[in-house]
Amino acid sequence: MKNALFLLFATTLLVGCDELEVEESHDFGNQMYENKYTLINTTALEVDYSMANTDLFGNAREVSDAQYYVDTLASGSLPVDITHLHNERRRISFYVEDHSEASNFAEQMYQVDNDQPYHFVAWQSGEKLRLTLIKQTQSNKEGFFSVRFLATENIRLKIENQIVNLYQNQLSTWYHTDDCADDIKVSRLNDEGKRVDESVAICHASYGHSYTLLVSEDGLQSSISE
Repeated sequence: MKNALFLLFATTLLVGCDELEVEESHDFGNQMYENKYTLINTTALEVDYSMANTDLFGNAREVSDAQYYVDTLASGSLPVDITHLHNERRRISFYVEDHSEASNFAEQMYQVDNDQPYHFVAWQSGEKLRLTLIKQTQSNKEGFFSVRFLATENIRLKIENQIVNLYQNQLSTWYHTDDCADDIKVSRLNDEGKRVDESVAICHASYGHSYTLLVSEDGLQSSISE
């Protein structure tokens, strides 16, 4: 009798819930809410990626569980495009883990926008694995490199002599430069302990295109084409 009452309650809960559609994926994603994500590994590690929607009551799930695993990217791998179904809450737990060292991981919940593609980026702070979700967007300008910066540590940049201070994991606004070798500089300590400005070359980039650049005091860590 208790089992019958429980089943009746569960069925009523799913059918009668107005806030969320009935589950269409293993973590309450719905075909009405679909986003594209590009998995990007900028680290020196092999990285496992996982994603999990909140449950029917809006609670976070154990995103590290195997059922939420998405893919594994080796260091230097090309980005991988995936599609993920979310629900009306739009809250997703994102998770990255060192494939060979489970104690090195990062987890972050984001509330995503509908019909918005994202970069799901794994990066490093020293040996520590980190992650960031970045909206895919462009700011193309003919005859210029369009760039924005994701800081992997607290840094000071000079962009055409304009000083830009960024905190770790902060994403800058867009900037437009036309010199791939000298327009962008990062302030760092040299071997003598003096602070100097060193150029961040982006001569791999193409005029008229947009890029997200991961930067530290050591310079350019990775470049993401938009």
